[in-house]
Amino acid sequence: MTTPSTEAVHTAHDTPLPFLRLPMPTVPFGQHDGCATDGADHVVVPIPRLRHSEQSRAWFRWLLGHHLSVGVWRLQIEQLTTALDPRIDPEDAAKAQYAAAALYDIYSALLLYSGSCTQAVYADVIRARLKARHPAFSGTWARDYEHVLGLSRQLTGPTTTFKRAVRFDRHVHMAVGRRLVPAGKSLLRETGGDPRATTEEDRDRFDEFFLISREPVCDNTFTQQLTDRIQLALDDIATVPVTVDYGDDEDINRLQADIPAQLETLSSMVSGRKVYLS
Repeated sequence: MTTPSTEAVHTAHDTPLPFLRLPMPTVPFGQHDGCATDGADHVVVPIPRLRHSEQSRAWFRWLLGHHLSVGVWRLQIEQLTTALDPRIDPEDAAKAQYAAAALYDIYSALLLYSGSCTQAVYADVIRARLKARHPAFSGTWARDYEHVLGLSRQLTGPTTTFKRAVRFDRHVHMAVGRRLVPAGKSLLRETGGDPRATTEEDRDRFDEFFLISREPVCDNTFTQQLTDRIQLALDDIATVPVTVDYGDDEDINRLQADIPAQLETLSSMVSGRKVYLS
């Protein structure tokens, strides 16, 4: 296993989560040696001490929200791959699209959770660290989401539900961005970067920053990691609810209030997956 170094941007007190262990987006959860016992010594990740500061909670939510988002993208990859498989019954393919749409709504909720800090805290705590890692740091470097987009484009007849979920996700993403960065420019745009020119180094940089380790992982280990993180988010929200004011945008306000329910839906989807035990 190769775990990236994060010394340039993280210190011991501000890495509140362990690495999220995942294979590359196109690599399935495998039956590698020791898979049957992989995760047998698993220890539930306790919610860290957040020192009751806006800054520490913002950083925790940013990392945790991205870990959960990467997990959601992985589930979307599975569902979209099923939907695109010509051997799949059309009814089952439509169900897979419906599941992928539901996961888009969950991702939209995670955007609201991750970006629930104030504009000032975002600038000082999050954007500053992103910029320190790379002046053009961009979410477009997320290799799992990049694969989701590629699969989505291959759908020849996307359902109305799927198209609606994609449009709403873009709307939420823009709303969060406008609130946190009123000037409207991402780091990538500020530096004149091209979102279509992502390199492997960029993708590795994203993984490194967000504490993602690419390695062979069994299905049961993936399930455990995601289940732990869902519970962390639920516990966090129960302590400090997400109550950002999005004005008269009733759809976003409704989704924000629905974040715990969206996390519970994600939990159900995760627990319903097949677990490889051989």
